[in-house]
Amino acid sequence: MQSSVSAISFLNQIAIFIAVPILIIVAWNLWLSYIQTVFLKGLKWTLLEVKPPKEVFKSPAAMELVLNSLYAGAQGGDWYTKYWKGEVSLWHSLEIISIEGQVRFFIRTPEKFKKMVEAQIYAQYPQAEVFEAEDYTKSVPSYEKDSAFNIWACNFVLSKDDIYPIKSYVDYGLDKSVGSLEEEQRIDPITPMIEFLGSLNLGEQIWFQILIRPDTKRFSIKGKEGKIEEGKDWKAKAQETIKELNEKLKEKDADGKTVVGKPTKAQQGIIEAIERHAAKFGFDAHIRALYIAEKSAFNAGTRAPSLIGSLRQYASSDLNGFKPDKATKVDFPWQDIFGTKVAKMKSGFLKKYKSRGFFYGGFDFKEIGAYFTHPNKDGGKPYILSTEELATIFHLPGKVSETPTFTRIESKKAEPPANLPI
Repeated sequence: MQSSVSAISFLNQIAIFIAVPILIIVAWNLWLSYIQTVFLKGLKWTLLEVKPPKEVFKSPAAMELVLNSLYAGAQGGDWYTKYWKGEVSLWHSLEIISIEGQVRFFIRTPEKFKKMVEAQIYAQYPQAEVFEAEDYTKSVPSYEKDSAFNIWACNFVLSKDDIYPIKSYVDYGLDKSVGSLEEEQRIDPITPMIEFLGSLNLGEQIWFQILIRPDTKRFSIKGKEGKIEEGKDWKAKAQETIKELNEKLKEKDADGKTVVGKPTKAQQGIIEAIERHAAKFGFDAHIRALYIAEKSAFNAGTRAPSLIGSLRQYASSDLNGFKPDKATKVDFPWQDIFGTKVAKMKSGFLKKYKSRGFFYGGFDFKEIGAYFTHPNKDGGKPYILSTEELATIFHLPGKVSETPTFTRIESKKAEPPANLPI
């Protein structure tokens, strides 16, 4: 009997040693979830519309400098900011839309970055106009199966590993001088999208959204002795990729010795492109697009392929490109006999676009009533886009894009002369 009591007492002591660490870990995770959700729910947002001037002679490098400033939203590194205030890296939304052929540019950003974004845009595009705009998504109600409008939507993902960059404006030669004399010879890769968006008819809209936040340390690489090291940034992953590409160049000579072979022009171009992008700021990114139209004007059979094709110029067989993912359709009719599955997909796409949700759980933190969502771990899987890549797919086009419905400023603003009579 005494030995039985001693055994129970011993197990109780062991249980305490096991339970206490577990409770501490659970309590810590609950605290992080709570304080991060409080922080995210407290964010205030602003939607800025950017109207380009009639003539833009700057290359997309100008927009790259604007995007560099958005890296300021990275999570602070000190313990007080991360674990007491609950701050996480902030995100932004770069949006190009067309409402019945009228093409417009928007940047949605946390309110505290409003003046910084305005200043950066005016610094690079002095003749542009930037102003706070009403959210255009409010004009479209929530989607139901019997709504008066219809939706086709999809995400865009990369066709290869995200360390491989897309074909950027540098590859098109737009990093060189672009004075007015050279304007006609320029090939701006954003032009096909602007031209397509400008072709929409009455009752049609297309919304194109790029969600970005400063890159996070979420990559795994092979360390010493082949051990996997977690929590590395994308630059470390890029270096590993370059090393692997160089390893493939090794070959045996006539004497059986290992030598590094001369890379082909294509192989050298891949390595140089990865190195060039890895030297710049990188953002976690996610792209989605919606085609919305009144049922009488809905034409997804034509518009969907055209929308997908408007991104094809960023693709390269040697590097990377975009492909559609999770489009609002099923493969076979019997997978959705009553149409409820596709209707739910369309409703979800519209809701996520409106809330600009993807990171940290992918929902609108102002609408949820629950805490403990662990926002710093939840959310979709992003991919890396450098500022060069982002500036390629989101920049103010020059006169090379002559779409009549593209909203530009018709006249230059100027201060009145100082010597006017009073």
